[in-house]
Amino acid sequence: MEKVVLIGRNIEHSLSPAIHNYLFDRFTLPLQYELLDLSREELVPTLRTLKRGGYRGANVTSPYKQAAIMELDSLSEEAETIGAVNTIVFDHGRGIGHNTDSHGFAWSLKGEPLLDGEFTAAVLGTGGGAMAAVFHLLRLTGLTSLTLYSRDSARADHVVAGWNDPRLHGAALADFTAADLVVHATPVGMPGTPGRLLSADQLRGVELLYEMIYAPSETELTRAAREAGARVLAGSQMLLGQAARAFYLWTGIEVEPGDLPTGIFSEIHGAL
Repeated sequence: MEKVVLIGRNIEHSLSPAIHNYLFDRFTLPLQYELLDLSREELVPTLRTLKRGGYRGANVTSPYKQAAIMELDSLSEEAETIGAVNTIVFDHGRGIGHNTDSHGFAWSLKGEPLLDGEFTAAVLGTGGGAMAAVFHLLRLTGLTSLTLYSRDSARADHVVAGWNDPRLHGAALADFTAADLVVHATPVGMPGTPGRLLSADQLRGVELLYEMIYAPSETELTRAAREAGARVLAGSQMLLGQAARAFYLWTGIEVEPGDLPTGIFSEIHGAL
């Protein structure tokens, strides 16, 4: 039986095993999904071992979505543009990197009325999830401006320079200005990293807060957003969308995220 693994740090809360092992069982596939919590020093030798055989693929999560690229043999167009991978296909000793976060992010926003007209956006963070959001948002014709926020403005400016889009700007988090859509793409608020980056006062005027964190289902940031009068969209839908795309890359079988069982949806929304 081949394996698929999730590579990351502090990933015991992940619901990816429940999602993918359900799909492997549903389609009677000889695959097993497992967690692989690695230190930074273990990342490179582990990827080399996985490529040698016995593994169909992998997911990659924080903090290795960008670091893993150096050990891969090729990248999809999305992964290369975004500069991060969250899905790997192992094929005859080669590792092929993909980014299905952008697919999941786009799927989760289908039918969102805010995106039907002109709107402004802000993305908090400069990691792989943040770049997947930037990738999708810059494809929307209604977007008039997008600000990428980092604690360090120089970091934000450096990342922005690689996209070459006049609508995209970098700024320090301390200079945050409310936008119609705010996407939170940092680990702050996850188990082990409590807190929030913005207060309710700072979020006043925001129409929609997109919280990429899916566990816990309610974060300090989402509570502040609701207090400020914003609508909130949680990251569980993005998780399902990117998982469906990753499943296709490993198996060639297309599934709709909505095909996943109610029990998994309940587990996601009730996690932690």
